[in-house]
Formats: sequence, C-alpha cells, structure tokens
Amino acid sequence: MKSSKTSTLSRKTVVQRTLWLVLLFIVAGSYAYPAPLNSAITAFNGATKAKIPTINSSFALGLDLQGGTSLEYEADLSKIPATEHSDAMAGVRDVIERRVNTLGVSEPIVQVAQAGDAWRVQVELAGIDNAKDAIKLIGETPILEFKEQSTEQARDLTEEEKKQLAEKNANERKVAEEFLAKAKADPAGFEALARENNATADLKNKAGDIGELAFDYNEGPNEVIRLAAIAVAPGTVIDRIFEQPEAFIIAKADSVTDNGSEIKASHLLITYAGNEGGLVSTTTKDEARAKIDALKQQATPENFKDLVRQNSVEPNASSTAGDLGWFAKGDMVEAFENTVFGQEKGTVSEVVESPFGFHLILKEDERPSKKAGVRVIVVQKTQSTDIVPPPSEWKSTQLTGKQLKSAVVDFDQQMSQPQVALQFDDEGAKLFGELTKANIGKPIAIFLDGEPISTPVVNQEIQGGRAVISGSMSIEETKILARRLQAGALPVPVTLVSQQSVGATLGADSVNASVMAGLWGFLLVAIFMILMYRIPGLIAVVALALYAALNAAAFIAIPVTLTLAGIAGFILSIGIAVDANILQFERLKEELKTSKTLPQALEEAFTRAWPSIRDGHVTVLISCAVLFGFSSSIIKGFALTLAVGIVLSLFTAVVVTRSLLRIVVGTSLKKYPSLFLDKRS
Repeated sequence: MKSSKTSTLSRKTVVQRTLWLVLLFIVAGSYAYPAPLNSAITAFNGATKAKIPTINSSFALGLDLQGGTSLEYEADLSKIPATEHSDAMAGVRDVIERRVNTLGVSEPIVQVAQAGDAWRVQVELAGIDNAKDAIKLIGETPILEFKEQSTEQARDLTEEEKKQLAEKNANERKVAEEFLAKAKADPAGFEALARENNATADLKNKAGDIGELAFDYNEGPNEVIRLAAIAVAPGTVIDRIFEQPEAFIIAKADSVTDNGSEIKASHLLITYAGNEGGLVSTTTKDEARAKIDALKQQATPENFKDLVRQNSVEPNASSTAGDLGWFAKGDMVEAFENTVFGQEKGTVSEVVESPFGFHLILKEDERPSKKAGVRVIVVQKTQSTDIVPPPSEWKSTQLTGKQLKSAVVDFDQQMSQPQVALQFDDEGAKLFGELTKANIGKPIAIFLDGEPISTPVVNQEIQGGRAVISGSMSIEETKILARRLQAGALPVPVTLVSQQSVGATLGADSVNASVMAGLWGFLLVAIFMILMYRIPGLIAVVALALYAALNAAAFIAIPVTLTLAGIAGFILSIGIAVDANILQFERLKEELKTSKTLPQALEEAFTRAWPSIRDGHVTVLISCAVLFGFSSSIIKGFALTLAVGIVLSLFTAVVVTRSLLRIVVGTSLKKYPSLFLDKRS
C-alpha cells in the first residue's frame, strides 16, 4: 500500500510558505496595478532621496475596449489563377500590416477570410479615430519597384525657401509659448497637456515623462534641461522654452534627487614610455616622476594654467590649459577620482599616478550632483529637409512588378542554399539586362510600397529574364521574400465594403461593465465557497485572488490584447479554477468519512483529485489551441486569455490551494475538524 504524506509542518516552514505566497501576490498585484506602489515609491524617494524606479505597466486594449476603427475590404482576384489566391492574399495581408504599422497603431489586427469565392481583409485599428488616412493608406495597390543607386546631390535652400522655413518655425515657437503659458497657469494639468500635444506617440503615451536626467559629462541638450530642473522646486514648470535644432521643449520638474557631487578641475599630465594608457613618449618613468615632482614644487592655483600650457603632454593642452570641465564619479580613472573628490576646492593636489602617467590636479569648484525627473512637451520644428527633401539614395528605373512574372523559392544546386528565383517577361528581361549591365558590382534595391525588402549586389550582366536572389537567408526568410515579391508582381486591388467606428466612451463603458461583472461574480463565488466549504472555501477564495492577480500580470507581460471576448475567457477561466478547488474539497469530504486523520485525508484527496483536474485542464487547453489556430481574431483573443487562465488555474489549484491547506492543517485550527468539512466528533 502507498503511504500517505502527512502535512504536519514546522512553524518555520509555515512562516516561509506564507511569506512566499504573500510576496508572490504583492509582486503580481503591483505589476498589474502599480499605482499604489508607485505612489509609495515616489513618497519614499522624496523623503530619503533614494533612487528606486517606479513600475511602468499597462494593459493593451483592443478595438472594442479602447475605441477605434474597423475596416473590411474585398479583394479583386479575377486576374489571378485560383491556385495562387491564397498566396496572393497572404502577400496583401503582409503589405497592409506594414502600412498599418506606419500609423503607430498598438497591436493592429489584420486577417484574411474567404467566404465562397470572395476574399476579404479585416483590419482593426485600436485607438485610431481618423479613419480617412488609414483608408487612403490601406486601399492603395502594392507597388513593386527595382531601383539603382542615385548620384543626385543635395541642394541649398533658395532665399524664398529660407523665408518659408523661418516663418514656419516662428509659428511653431508661438505654439510652444502658448503651451508654456497653459502649463504655468495649471502645473497640475501638465500631464494631460503633454498627453494631448506631444510630437511623438511615445511621449503622448508616457505623458511627456522622459525619466530621470543625470549629470551629462558631454553637456548635451538634456543637461541644460536638468540644470534648469534642479534649480526649481519639484512640481514647477520651468519658465523658459528650450530650443534645440529639432524642436522647442517645455519642461516640468517632477522630482529632484541627490546624486553625490560634481567636480570642475584642470590637470597637468607628464607621461612616460610604456604607460598603460597608450600615450606615446620617450621619457622614462623615473624622468617623468622627477619632472612632475619639480612642477609640484612650483605649482600654485594662480600659475597652474601656465604650467599646464608649458609642460603638459596631454593633446591640446596649450589651448585648453588642461581644463576637464565638470565631471561626476565614474567619468575618470579610479586613482584620479580618489584624489580629486577628497581634495579641497582651490588647491593643487599631490602627484597622482594613473595608467596615463603622473598628474597634478587643480580642483576649481564642486557642487551637488542632482538627478531630475522631468516631463516635457515637444513641439517639432520644421527642418530644411521638410521643405527640400534630401536626394534619395535610390532612383527609380522603368523596371517594376508589372514585368515580374513570378518569384519562387529555389535551391542552389551547388551549395543547396535556399534562394529566390525571379522570372521576368520579355520587356522585363530587356530592362533587367540593361539594369544589371550598368550596375555590375553595385546593389539594386527592390522596393515594396516604398520600403526596401532586398538589396542584392549585381555580380554580372544578366540576360534572358531569369535571375536569383541568394545570400545568408533561411528557408523561412526566403519564403517571406518570395511572397512579398509575388504580392507586388500580382497587384490585388481592394475595395472598402464596410467601416465601423467604436468610440472610446463605448469602450470605457464596456470595460466598466466587464469589471463590475467580474467583481460581482467573484464576490458571489467567494460567498458560496465559504458557506459550502468553510476553511477550505476561504483558502480557495485567497487562492483565486492570487490567481486573478497572476492573470492580470501575465496579460501585461505577454502581452495580451484585451477584448470583450478575452475578458469573457478570463471570467470563464475563473469558473474552471473554482471547479478545480471543488474537486479537491469534495474528495476531501469523501476521505474524511473513513478513519483517516485530517492530514492523511487531505493528502489522499489531493492525490485522487489530481487526475481529474489534470485531464480537465488539458482538454480545455487543446480546445484553446484549436480555437486559436483556426478562428478569427475575436475568438483568438478569447482562446488566448482562456489558455493563460487555465495554466494559472492549474498552478493555483495544485500549488497555492494545497500549500495553504497544508499550512492551515499544520496550525492549531486542526483542533476544530468541523471547519474542515469533518463531521466526526
């Protein structure tokens, strides 16, 4: 007979397991809903000047929750053989996906479906309110072009164009001034203003947050903003516009933290032959040491710069006088920093040896080094290239996808490497022959929809209309390239047949309704489980709370694009998770009817319930895999969230619920068997 494992646990084990489960819940919950923890971190950083980063996580919402536009197109395949319909539509889908990506859409959905003889393309653009641009972009026919390198030179702006550029930038500065006035009038509304008016989608999504700006040794544009931010109180909108070559910037100081010190110093360097820093010298080490010692005897803060110009071997010392500017810890070699950071301001150091040689250091100034958490509003400036675009690296030829008859995967007979075989028609063969003759040793770029998809180098003149594209490509990469070429070679006109807009308000209402349904469902389930199963039921509720937190964290981490169908899958998975617990508890009831002790009955219940739990979860996972592989995007979202929920349900049922029950059974509560469904007196 199999011996049953007892669940009698030491106090130490109970505490350890409890702490691990609590920690898991805190981590998952904080990742899924970081706002409370971020507030605590911000307050702690402000009080202690610590540098703990905040958590930046959010759910990816689908069309029905975020709002946006759904477009449906019908493809005209009348000029394409039936055997090529599937490949042609795959190529069209690939092209549309790349076009949609240029819109900056989060998690766009593009799928192809066949209904009888009709082929349709469904496009879902979450967060895109202006469908006109999307319709214009998507509805164009794929264009395949063969281009050669351009020799065109850039030209200067005319006087009229210079005037036009100045006027545009003057107007953009006025816009920046208006934003600055609004921000100063309402500093608390800066985030909303930044979310609406920033130059890029990334800055809008982050509400202008560019993180913490630290000391910049190179004194770049961000250093100017940092210095201004640390000079004001946190929460202050800086009263100036930062002009950069590309943009006008309005900034707000969110936080300021100490980061040690910054030093301004100059140095005198005497090196020697064989130094580790690689500086060239014919002086021996002893000679260099003697010279630096003599200079030390002469050096004062007043004459230090002159001594540097006359004696230092550092490149450009005669013009820079050894000026190192401002620097922080980590910018210089260790020996140098150990001296200068402990040195008094306005003094010349003792001789310092570094890998570069011997130094004397004049410490000119010292100031606190501070980090600044900054939010910005960026107003993009018009560039000269916006008025006169720079010449393209490539220039068009007469060879296009119209002359390409086919593009198929082939194999090199000698190397057995995959390649793409191209076949042109008669006109294309002539054009391709002329193109290759003029570009031997040079690349020819193949463009699809204005984007290069391949740039093979011409090895020799190619006549006859047949060519191959070879190189270090996998079979999958070769297939993709062939499909793209084929899509360009076989234009598939698409016609918009339906358009549907989903407002953000409707999406928010859907989210709120789904959340409320989930909360009410969880509450009712919790009440039922506690009334029916007492302590085990309460433990199941705790496990389900952890399960929900793990689910939410997993949706963000994968990431999963949440839709109403996906939320339905999540809610269904909660029911399955409850069922797994019920199977264990009902089995526990049966085992307690025998002569077994509570710990023995518990372990036996786990053992006997496991096959049913395992098989039930596996069958649901198989169903999810089938749904995900052979259905539309809506059903795929449902299948994915359900699958994630099933996996985590198995974890909470097998690991969490069992661990918690073993913990409780190992405590004094086991003295009350009725709390554990044991009806024996």
